[in-house]
Amino acid sequence: MPDYNQMLAGKNVLITTAARGIGKSIALLFARQGADVYFGGRNEEYVRTTEKELQLIRPGCRGYVVDLAKADQTEAFVDAAVKDSGGFDILVSTVGVNCHCPAAEYKDEDMFRLLETNYLSGVRCARKVIPTMQARGGGSIINISSIHSLMSQPTNMLYAGTKGAMNAAARVMALDYAKDNIRVNTICPGVVISDVMYDDMDKLDDAGKKQLDAALHRCQPLEPGRMQDIANTALFFASNMSANITGQTLLSDGGTSIKAHDMDC
Repeated sequence: MPDYNQMLAGKNVLITTAARGIGKSIALLFARQGADVYFGGRNEEYVRTTEKELQLIRPGCRGYVVDLAKADQTEAFVDAAVKDSGGFDILVSTVGVNCHCPAAEYKDEDMFRLLETNYLSGVRCARKVIPTMQARGGGSIINISSIHSLMSQPTNMLYAGTKGAMNAAARVMALDYAKDNIRVNTICPGVVISDVMYDDMDKLDDAGKKQLDAALHRCQPLEPGRMQDIANTALFFASNMSANITGQTLLSDGGTSIKAHDMDC
C-alpha cells in the first residue's frame, strides 16, 4: 500500500519557475510530499523568499535566478541544478508568457521571446534532465500548458502556438522514452486565480472587479481554478498514482471546454 502522505519521498524535482504562482504551489506541495525541489525564477527577491519557505519543509531545496527567455541562462541553470542535485526524477515545466496581437501584426522579437520562453526552455531542460532520469531508472515530465493550446480567443496566436508546440512535443517524448520508464504528460489550465491575476485585480476599482468576476463565472460551470488545483493535478502525474498514464493532455479548466460561451470571457 503506497504512503499517500509521502508520495514523492526521496525524489528530486526540477521546476522551471516556482518563485510565485502555480509553480510555487507545486513546489510547496511536492516538498510536503517528501521531494527535494530545485527551481528557477527571474526575480531574486521572490526566489529567495520561496527558497526559505521550501527549506523549512525540506532543507535540501534550492532556488536559482534565471531568465528562461535567454537560452544561455536556461542551459546554465539546468547544469547547475543537475550538479547540485545529482540528477532528477521529476521535471515540471511551468513557465508561460503572453503577447497579444493578430497574426499580421506580430513582431519577430515577440515571437522569438515566446518561442524560447514557453517552448524551447522546457525542451532544453528535458534534454539535460532525461539522461539523469534514465540513470535513475525512470521519471516523470509534466508540462504546464494552457487551454489556449487547444481552444483560444483572438490575438492569442503567439501564446497558443508556443503552448501547442509543447503539447505536441510531449506526446512524442512520451513515445521516445516509455522504454526507459519515463512518462510525459501535459496539464492545460483554464482560468486560474494566480498571483499575477491578484496583482491585476488590485489595480481594478470595485466596478471592475465585479465585471471581471461576472466574466469568469460566464466562462465555466465550476468556480475559477485555484493554483492548488493545478498543483494537485501535477502531483497525480508526478506520483505512482498515474504509473500507467503517459502522453496525455489533461484539461483542468473548471468545465470551460464543455460550455458554449461568449468570446468576451
